[in-house]
Amino acid sequence: MTDYQPKYKWHRTQLDKNDPPSETDWTGMDGTAYIGRIRKETHGPTKGKWYWAGSYPKTHKGSPPTPNAGYSATARLATQNVEEYWERCLRVMEPRSSVLKADNYD
Repeated sequence: MTDYQPKYKWHRTQLDKNDPPSETDWTGMDGTAYIGRIRKETHGPTKGKWYWAGSYPKTHKGSPPTPNAGYSATARLATQNVEEYWERCLRVMEPRSSVLKADNYD
């Protein structure tokens, strides 16, 4: 079995100039759209696991699917979960542009 290959761009998260990026916190992007974030838990009962949280496209409307977050054993699996969540949102939510066209009575 081959490892999952990310489809989107990932970069280390940097919240501000005083927060240096690390290898344990990553942000995913689809062009300029934020798709989600992964981070490695360093303390507590989830220590060593990767937390993932997916975002829904702001260009779409409707109810985003659930769950949109969870834990994975590796960063690669967490990345896959975020990317699959993003793509699920794109499939099940309605693009706002089609809603605008439907409301256009010209």
